[in-house]
Amino acid sequence: MIDKIIKIDDIEGKVYELENWKPSNANQVKKYFTEKANEIKQDYQKLLNDFNINKIIFDSKMNFKPIIGKTYHLYENKTGQKFMSLISPSEWKKNEDLFFLGSYKQDTNQKWIEVNS
Repeated sequence: MIDKIIKIDDIEGKVYELENWKPSNANQVKKYFTEKANEIKQDYQKLLNDFNINKIIFDSKMNFKPIIGKTYHLYENKTGQKFMSLISPSEWKKNEDLFFLGSYKQDTNQKWIEVNS
């Protein structure tokens, strides 16, 4: 049975016992995995946000077939119904019954992405 695990440094040709190597690098490895976990968490949160926006848009009323790459505007009326429109907020007459939710366009995968105006 192996009592010790060794690590061979191919560049310098040095041999290290793992027990001697571990304490000095444990914090670096822990930091790496912590950062990776946070990165995955952020990616997951972005995925959930993208999913929720797409669900809202696909569930909204749309009286046209969207063209990929063209900007559309999401509104909610006073009854809570959401709908997509070609008309931008600046083109609407002042209307207290409409609430602008955002501008979006579809990418080549037909996923809706927010357009910052």
